Amino acid sequence: MSGADPVCCGSGCTNCVLDVKPSKHTLPADVTNVFDRTYKPFVCETIAQVTGNVFRFRFRYVPSTVTERERVIVPPGCHLMLRTLRTHNPDGIGNHLLKAWREEASSVPNDTSAIAKKPMQKYDKAEDDLYFSRPYTPIAFDQEQGTFEVLIKLERGGAMSNYLTTLSVGSRTEWKGVYGDLLWKRNQHRNVVAFVQGVAIAPIYSTLRAILDDDDDETRLMLCACFRDLSNVLLREELHTLARYWNFKYAIYLSRRTCACVASPESCACIAKHHLRYNEPIHDRRLEPEEIERLLQRPLSDGKQSLLVLLCGTEPFTAFIKTSLQKLEIENCYTF
Repeated sequence: MSGADPVCCGSGCTNCVLDVKPSKHTLPADVTNVFDRTYKPFVCETIAQVTGNVFRFRFRYVPSTVTERERVIVPPGCHLMLRTLRTHNPDGIGNHLLKAWREEASSVPNDTSAIAKKPMQKYDKAEDDLYFSRPYTPIAFDQEQGTFEVLIKLERGGAMSNYLTTLSVGSRTEWKGVYGDLLWKRNQHRNVVAFVQGVAIAPIYSTLRAILDDDDDETRLMLCACFRDLSNVLLREELHTLARYWNFKYAIYLSRRTCACVASPESCACIAKHHLRYNEPIHDRRLEPEEIERLLQRPLSDGKQSLLVLLCGTEPFTAFIKTSLQKLEIENCYTF
């Protein structure tokens, strides 16, 4: 994106997260979206730790003047930008959960060489150098209450992570958006199969949830979510609840074995001892190419043009999935 563009986040992204066409998401004539690509004030309402380094935040819009037309609306799969001052105080009080995480993270020696490889650069000369921004995708929002929720993975030594650990309930933050170019039309595909990795589940979860919330959308949905181990599975309760829909199925794959038994991953039943819910489809093994191809065979039987594949994760992960897609000659693929 051009450095003169006023909507640039100033983070110097190689693939700019803001480099999209003007928003084509339409709203009712009597509704105005709070998010108009200028920074708006939001107060931190709740903070919950969901895994060792992933936290769930809820933020509430604080308007300068109240208007009945304004709504907090985040279209499926779209993300927002959070900004803060570069000179924020990392030793602020913060929420007790965040403070505990910060203290634990600070007790581990930093890899200074790794940090040096990721300087916090500023390419946008038109924006105030006092700020920097990062993108986050809401997993839920409430139009009437003016709130949205995000899952954020904290990174030891990360500039934004240092700022986030100083937040507490009532802290004031600044967000703008929305950004994203996925335009979903009801029943435009007969089948959608999604592959996600870790915290990258956020945009795909919000997309699938929006489809399921539409009673007139009969698209069949399949989600394959990959996590490191059972303790790092995100949105576990939410996915189990969505499985009640007739047109939604999911499977969770763990890259690290839960047990140390000699049985093969396919035959091992040790994970059943870890309080799995009824019919919870968690597999104590990595997602392999053969499994990917097997999962895609059923939707492919309805025709390649009726199938859409959604991907979100690291570059190695998406490249791994795309290898199978190329083998099956699947072209309808969208990567967040």
